[in-house]
Amino acid sequence: MVLASLAFVAGCFLMLSHARSGFQVVVAVIGIAYFGLAGLYMLYGTLKERLMGKPFLTITDKCIVIENMKQTIVNFTDVESFEVVKGRQQKFIAVHYKPDVEQQKMDEAGAIGRSIRSLNRRLVNAQETISTTGTGMKSQNLCDLLNERLRRK
Repeated sequence: MVLASLAFVAGCFLMLSHARSGFQVVVAVIGIAYFGLAGLYMLYGTLKERLMGKPFLTITDKCIVIENMKQTIVNFTDVESFEVVKGRQQKFIAVHYKPDVEQQKMDEAGAIGRSIRSLNRRLVNAQETISTTGTGMKSQNLCDLLNERLRRK
């Protein structure tokens, strides 16, 4: 993903160097900013995991700890079920919260968080998803493991 972001940034720089209109300049600059930041974000996550020894995903008896830019904790007591969903060419684990928790999560989120949660809801019918890329497990096996932990709570 980092390499793909770098390729898009390079393409945007090429577009910028051959821009013939203000619109092309704006599109190129937005592309450089967007894909550059996305690449840095993914690189940070990878380095954090590799150099600092912090795994992206930790599953305990009580919760899931997700290490991204900020740490996210998904408590099994708040979850109704997990499901494998496909978004574009990537698989995710959809987190289906209990109805009261789902509303609480939406209420606690800021404006951007509510937008992201609403978008996720429309795309995969869940407010939150967990990326399975780089976990070393097949998505369905990870989902089965999480649902098994959920039944044991």
